[in-house]
Amino acid sequence: MKRLAIIAALAVSVLASGCGEPKSVLLKRPESAETNSAVTDLWTSEIAKVAQDGDWILSRSYYMTSDAIATFSGGEDLSHASIYDAKRGTIIESIGSGVREIPLRQLVDRNAHLIVVHPSGMTEQQRSRAVERARSRMGQKFDYGAVVGLGSEDRVYCSELVWWASQVELRTGAHERVITPSELMDYGQVVYWSGERDDSTIQESAVDWDNARVAKPKTVAAK
Repeated sequence: MKRLAIIAALAVSVLASGCGEPKSVLLKRPESAETNSAVTDLWTSEIAKVAQDGDWILSRSYYMTSDAIATFSGGEDLSHASIYDAKRGTIIESIGSGVREIPLRQLVDRNAHLIVVHPSGMTEQQRSRAVERARSRMGQKFDYGAVVGLGSEDRVYCSELVWWASQVELRTGAHERVITPSELMDYGQVVYWSGERDDSTIQESAVDWDNARVAKPKTVAAK
């Protein structure tokens, strides 16, 4: 029953597709738009400093289908997976409208928290190759059939894209009929955890960081 619930949640996922999906009933953004933007800027900067080509970015967004995926998947509170291109500062992901590439900040802004995972047993060359493999599927449609064992080579869902691009099965021998975002953590090392967007301490730190970043240098009075 639990697995069926996960499958159902993944099958109807239209994360950030612009199709008017209902917002999360479990998570709320900061009331202040300025604070929300400061957190996004801080996290984007932090991730860009630690993430490498081919790293996986696992996240929890503010959508109702994300509530279902995170609730029934077990493990960490995660609903989505994407792969990072450090050279371009972008991520490649599969959403309801298909596989696309977007700026890192755009991904960060729509999420309550994010985890960066460094996939195990991959060389720098293999990680760069994983990014290109993911990019090769640009424009392909979301694979609804795969989550019930009826997958298509021309379609892919979010964590399946990450799994396939990184060739996890080939490298480890592991076989997952349905791979969820939280299960990807078993195949790599966490190198970054954002914390929660609704954490007041994180919000205060982000605002202070943002203010310091944009502050003009002080002029030294002439003697």
